[in-house]
Amino acid sequence: MNSDKEKYLFEKYIHSIKNNPLEKKIRSRSEKWLPVVVHVVTNDPQSVSYAQVVHQIEVLNNDFAKKSNNILKLREEFRDLAADTEIRFCLASVDPEGNPTNGVTYTTTELDNIALERDMNGRYVVYYDQLGGKTGWDHQRYINIWVAEYGNSILGYGSLPGTAPYPEEIGLVIDPSYFGSLGHTAGSSQYTSGHTLTHEMGHFLGLLHIWGVERNSCTDSDEVEDTPNADGAYVGCPSGVRESCGVSNMYQNFMDMTDDRCLAAFTHGQSQRMHTTLDLFYPEMAQSVSCQNTIAAFDAWLADVVWAFDAESRQYVLYHNDIYSGSLQIDVYSIDGKRLISQEVNSLRSYFIDLNGVAAGVYLVRLSNDESYETRKIVVY
Repeated sequence: MNSDKEKYLFEKYIHSIKNNPLEKKIRSRSEKWLPVVVHVVTNDPQSVSYAQVVHQIEVLNNDFAKKSNNILKLREEFRDLAADTEIRFCLASVDPEGNPTNGVTYTTTELDNIALERDMNGRYVVYYDQLGGKTGWDHQRYINIWVAEYGNSILGYGSLPGTAPYPEEIGLVIDPSYFGSLGHTAGSSQYTSGHTLTHEMGHFLGLLHIWGVERNSCTDSDEVEDTPNADGAYVGCPSGVRESCGVSNMYQNFMDMTDDRCLAAFTHGQSQRMHTTLDLFYPEMAQSVSCQNTIAAFDAWLADVVWAFDAESRQYVLYHNDIYSGSLQIDVYSIDGKRLISQEVNSLRSYFIDLNGVAAGVYLVRLSNDESYETRKIVVY
């Protein structure tokens, strides 16, 4: 904590969940779709590709849906605790003024490690246009995520409900080296799968670290009933049974501090806490029209598909804010007509075409269903 105000707000939040648990006030059960806007504020904003942003949202949704890349590694004793949180995220399709948007803003800054910079009043400059950063959108209607450099001193940050010292600072900040798993996320082999945002989103939606606040103490807790108590954080990627506070510890929980290759799941209790946090602190967010559901007309869906290439990982990402409800066939051909890649996908917002196995050059991508198709020329470099 860097100010008396921040410390007071944090302690107030801790007091509120210890003395009046949020999940006992409201019992939410329905799936919630939440609009996200990503503000890239770096020396070279274009180094964070749109494909990288889309892929990070895909990772976030998989993690919250009990479909993380590590879910099958979750230790058997904790598998019944793992939850599909029924919380989903999409890039905003409408900005605060009602204009169409792709859900990403880009701001160039000359400040190194802007995420650490404060003005003379203690405000973090990354959150404000007038200070050289980017002012977020209405925090009651959007989740604001800033991608800004910490200089590798911090992976990311998510404001707990009610604890931001200024309303403009409600949201999350992720260092670009740990944002998603495409592009320039090779800053550390420990955190290259995109789970840093998942961890910080847990904080934003009301979750404490799984061990609570105080390390080396079994008297503290995260105030969630089904997360086994621990006396502190785990790091690296442990294996087997690890015990403290008289119980086996769930070090693969997204709210612990283990590596991306280890983190796997949220619990049912954590899911309930996050739903209730949304009901109490952000009641307008899940009602936004910016996240739509499905679209049945293939041609109408096809007209608004966004194509993005991430040169670092050599992947094309196709993204649509609506989910096409039918089956989609994706085929990639060489310019002489040889089919190189073929895949069928169903009911997704994001589609990834891995081109690592092909040489630089021009290719044709065909998207089709049972009745229609479209062919597009792409360049791989």
